[in-house]
Amino acid sequence: MSIPDFTSALKNLRARFGFDFAAVGMAPAEGGPLRWVQASGATSQRYQRIMLSPGHGVGGIVLKSGRAMISTDIDLQLDPRQYSSYPIVFAEDLHSFCALPLWKDGAVHGALLCAFRSVSPAYADVFDALIASLAGGICGYTVGTAEPLNFATLNASGSMEGDDDGIDDITLMQMHRAQEQERRRISRRLHDEIGQELLSVSMMIRQIPFAPDAATVKDLADRATSELAGCMRDLKNLSVELRPLALDDLGLGPALRTQANLYRDTYGPRIEVDDNTGGARFPKLVETHAYRIAQEAMLNACRYSGSDTVNVAIDTAGGSLEVIVYDQGHGFDASQPQIKGHGSGLQGMRERASIIGGELTVRSNEDGTTVLLKVPLTSNDEGGRA
Repeated sequence: MSIPDFTSALKNLRARFGFDFAAVGMAPAEGGPLRWVQASGATSQRYQRIMLSPGHGVGGIVLKSGRAMISTDIDLQLDPRQYSSYPIVFAEDLHSFCALPLWKDGAVHGALLCAFRSVSPAYADVFDALIASLAGGICGYTVGTAEPLNFATLNASGSMEGDDDGIDDITLMQMHRAQEQERRRISRRLHDEIGQELLSVSMMIRQIPFAPDAATVKDLADRATSELAGCMRDLKNLSVELRPLALDDLGLGPALRTQANLYRDTYGPRIEVDDNTGGARFPKLVETHAYRIAQEAMLNACRYSGSDTVNVAIDTAGGSLEVIVYDQGHGFDASQPQIKGHGSGLQGMRERASIIGGELTVRSNEDGTTVLLKVPLTSNDEGGRA
C-alpha cells in the first residue's frame, strides 16, 4: 500500500492547534503491525523504530478498535504500571493526546496522533476542535470520530507513593523514594524503547522465510541490522545513565562530561563542563546525588529550555561543593513549575540535595535558568576519596 505524504498536513495541524507533536502511523498490510511513519515535532527519530501489533499501544489499539483514544492527563488517567504498553507516550514525553483512526475502503489503515507534552484543562476543547476540523478527512483518509475509548483512572489520591506518616528516618524515606523513581524510569526505558526495538527486529526476522525474492530478504536483513545497531546504542546510553564507570573511577567532573556528550548527541545543544575541583574526590553518596541532580538539570535544559548551549561548573569554593547548571533559554516559573516528563523533576532534585545535606536553588526568568547545588564539606571530605 502506498503511503501518502502527510508532512504538510502534520505541520499545519501543529501550527493551527499548537500541538507539540503530531504523527501518522500506518499498517501497510491488513492485520499487520503499525509503524509511526511520519511526524512533526519529534525529539528524535526513535518513533520510527516503534512497531505495534494490532491492539497494542496507542496506534495498535486505534488500529484494531477503529475508535479514538483521548487523554487530557496521561499521568492521572493511566496506571503507571501500564506505561510500558504505550511506547510513543514515553519516547516523545507526551502527557495529553488525541489519537484518531484513519479509514479507507471500509477498513482502518492507520492512526493520526496529535499531542501535547504538558497538561491543561483547555486541551479537551482543542481536541474537540481538531476532530471537528477533520470532518472532511485528511490526505485521502476518512477520520473516525466514534465515541473514544476510556482509560482506567487512578485512585482518588492520584499517588503511588503511599502515606509518609509514621516514618522516623526522613533521609531514608527520601532516598528510597528517589531510588524508586529511578527504577520506574529505567523500567520504562527498557520496556518502551529497547523492548520495542527488539520486538521490531524479531518481527522482521520472522518475515524473512516468507520473503518473495532475494531483494526483499536483503532489505529485511539490512533493516534488522540497523535496528539492532540502534538497540545496542540505546543499551550503551542506558548503562551510562544507570551508573557511569567514570563516576566511580574518575570522579564527578569526568562523569558529567560523559553525560554531556551523550545529551549533546541525543538532543543537540552543546554542553560545556568546567571542573575547577582539580580532580578532587568526594564521599560516594555526595558524588552520586550531585551527579544525578546535575544530570536531571542538564536533561531539562536540553529538552525544554530551547538554548543552544548549556554550561556546567563544578567548584569547591568556601568549603562547599558547588555544582551549577546554566542555560540561556526562555526560562519558566520556578515557584510553580509546569510538570513535564517522567523524570524526578525539581522535587526529586531537592530530595537528593537534602539527602546529602545540601541546598538546591533554582532561578529562572526570560534570560535563562540557573540550578545551583551547594553541599557543605568537612575537611576530611575535601580532596578525599569515599
